[in-house]
Order: sequence, then C-alpha cells, then structure tokens
Amino acid sequence: MPRRKQGRRKAAAGALTIVRRARAAAKSALDSLRSEIRVTAAKLAKLVSEERIFKSELFGGAPARKRRGPGRPRKAGGRAKPARARTRRRGTPQAEKYFQKLGKSFTLEDVRKLAGRRAGISIAQWSRAKRVRKVGNGYQKIAG
Repeated sequence: MPRRKQGRRKAAAGALTIVRRARAAAKSALDSLRSEIRVTAAKLAKLVSEERIFKSELFGGAPARKRRGPGRPRKAGGRAKPARARTRRRGTPQAEKYFQKLGKSFTLEDVRKLAGRRAGISIAQWSRAKRVRKVGNGYQKIAG
C-alpha cells in the first residue's frame, strides 16, 4: 500500500508543476505583450507629433485646439470661454419689417399675425422708441 500513496503524490506534484509552468509561460507572454504595446504607443505618439508639425508647416499657424475626447475629462474651474463676437445683422431688423406692414392703427392680434411669437418684443421696441402709443384696446402709430 505505501507504494500507491507515493504514486499519487508524484502524479499530483506533476500536475502542479504543469500548472506552474503554464502560469510562468502566460506571465512571460503577458509581459512581452505589455512591452510591445508600450513600444507601439511610443511610435504612435511620435507619428502624431510629426503629423502636427507637418500640418502646421503646411498650413501655417498654430496647431488646432485640443478637443475633449472620451479620454479627456473636463477641467474643473478651467478657463472661461471668451465672449463670441456677434455677427452683424444684414438687412432691416425684423421689427421694422413688421412695422411697415401695419396700418395707421392696429391691435395686438394684427401684430401677432405678422410677428408670431415676437409680437410682444416688437411692440415693446416700438413703444420704447416712441413710435406707437396705446389707444383704447389697440395701438396707433405716432407721426414723426
């Protein structure tokens, strides 16, 4: 009987050595993959910087602003955005067009038909500029 116990121990020890060797092989393969990834990432970073330099030499000016991608979290309390310069309006203002189409006296409903949601804004502009006055249940244009 003692011989059987020794045989089982050898078989168990043999299985453990196989598992240890497999783990060691997997660990070395993983390490080599990590080193290969590091080398490839370094090459990629170098290529990206060369591309930026090439574009700046080709098109001139500063390189494009970095955009926030999935790997770039927002900066807490970062720079405030600069105020956008408003584009100049072309043509006559909307309220002027509506004002010209109205008759000498008109109601709020007449303005709503022309201006839609902007009716209140238009009437407020005209009254501030003293171009209309309230008469009864409507408005009247002021000559002058």
